[in-house]
Amino acid sequence: MPMSRAGFDGWLAAPLPGLDVIANPAAMWTGWAINGAGTDWDLTELAGYPAAVAGIRAARAKTPRELLTARAAGGFTLARHRDDALEIYLYDYHGDVYSTQTDLLMLAGAGRFADTGAPVMHWGGDVYPDLPLGGDQPLAVLLVDRDGARFTDRHPVGALIESLRPVEAAFLAAAPADDGDTGWDPTDVLDPAIRNHVA
Repeated sequence: MPMSRAGFDGWLAAPLPGLDVIANPAAMWTGWAINGAGTDWDLTELAGYPAAVAGIRAARAKTPRELLTARAAGGFTLARHRDDALEIYLYDYHGDVYSTQTDLLMLAGAGRFADTGAPVMHWGGDVYPDLPLGGDQPLAVLLVDRDGARFTDRHPVGALIESLRPVEAAFLAAAPADDGDTGWDPTDVLDPAIRNHVA
């Protein structure tokens, strides 16, 4: 996402926006791999689990720096300012939809600090950390700009994937080389404004 360094630092320090930053949150899955699935942005399906709801609401009250620092402590996080752009590549194996929605709110809020808008692709679940392969469809595409964000049910995914290849390559280069390697090298994938806060 095209963004100045000042914009990046401002985004890191700003609280996440409310759900109203996304014009059509109920359309999150529309048109993609799990078309028609429920979204539960308002957490009603978790009404019987107040501690879970409180945890999600607490996460959504944090700043991007706080969220990304916590993620980065576990590895598998690329978050940096590079070549006048915000670059983000996050991977959660067995990730849950509520955490994904928090991440999408975080990225929707980045539009306020961007020079121009950009698409955000959500691709994940119980799958490989690479970008979609072999014609696999993403789970959602969020168009973000300075005025807010909206989900779209169609987007030139092939071109989007190709534009993300350099970020994917950097992410995969930092990942453990094999199952016996437990290391994650954050040197090139975490901006110092995040890396310096990781415990």
